[in-house]
Amino acid sequence: GSEELGGEDLSFPLLLEYAAINSMLDQINSCLDHLEEKNDYLHICLKELLESNRQTRLEFQQQSKQLNTGADVQGSQPPA
Repeated sequence: GSEELGGEDLSFPLLLEYAAINSMLDQINSCLDHLEEKNDYLHICLKELLESNRQTRLEFQQQSKQLNTGADVQGSQPPA
């Protein structure tokens, strides 16, 4: 009878708390998913950046070699 109703009244705030905790956990989970996606994206960007950096460095090394050999040739010629 009335005792059971009293028991249900007591547990109602608990149910509300559980619901609040559940929605908080959902929010946290979606935040973590979002962060994971961003992390993957950043990882891809970093790999691309490193790759293009490597290419640039190789090109730069080749250019400086050409410049050095050019300078050697110019240096061995008598000045005009």
